[in-house]
Amino acid sequence: MPTNIVRFETIVPNILTICTYTEFAPFAYEEHGKIVGSDIFLLECFARQMGLGTNIIKKEFAGLWRTPGNGECDIAAAGMMAHVDRDLGDSGVWSRCYMLVTRSLLIRKTDADVLRGPADFTGKKIVVTPTSTAHIDAQERYEPLGSTIIPVVPSQDEIVRQLLNHEVDAFGEGNVSNGYLAEKYVDANGRRLLALADIHTMDPPEALSFAVRATDKRLLHHLNEFIAEQQT
Repeated sequence: MPTNIVRFETIVPNILTICTYTEFAPFAYEEHGKIVGSDIFLLECFARQMGLGTNIIKKEFAGLWRTPGNGECDIAAAGMMAHVDRDLGDSGVWSRCYMLVTRSLLIRKTDADVLRGPADFTGKKIVVTPTSTAHIDAQERYEPLGSTIIPVVPSQDEIVRQLLNHEVDAFGEGNVSNGYLAEKYVDANGRRLLALADIHTMDPPEALSFAVRATDKRLLHHLNEFIAEQQT
């Protein structure tokens, strides 16, 4: 598509500005100094189809969904669910769903026979990203049973290190992110060191969407069309 055809207004002309949180691999993460991931790839493909370049801005996860409505970017992306408590402001809107995920806990593989359901995590330490869906789920599902919820994630790699060193007992993330980490961390013989436990759906199901700047509604229209094309 020629770059001189303006399909919708963007904050920076001819550039799709994307805000993201980079500790939700494989959706968004840093590799060799570059922000990559499945969410980023999808939006870069969308930008190219619209004749736009991209600019990616790294943000904290807390409040990420508000950044388009605040005028900081055109789209915010990081494996986010359109949760009732996530206010987008007057100038933000959610895109259509691009993926469904389930909740899970990442644990040491050696604990897989004893840490299965919620009751098995009584007295255990569970790390979650603050204000994430995992945080919401952990407060509802595990904390009432006596689990300690720790909403501090310096990085996914650091939490895995803590997990393998028995400093914490579980890492709450979606099944896609935890599955990615379980595949990534193996011993010298290629055997997995981590496993997923208590895989479960939320009510309503966790549907991932992008937060979108709604100043020009054509952006949402074209993005939703693009997502629909990828799902066919």
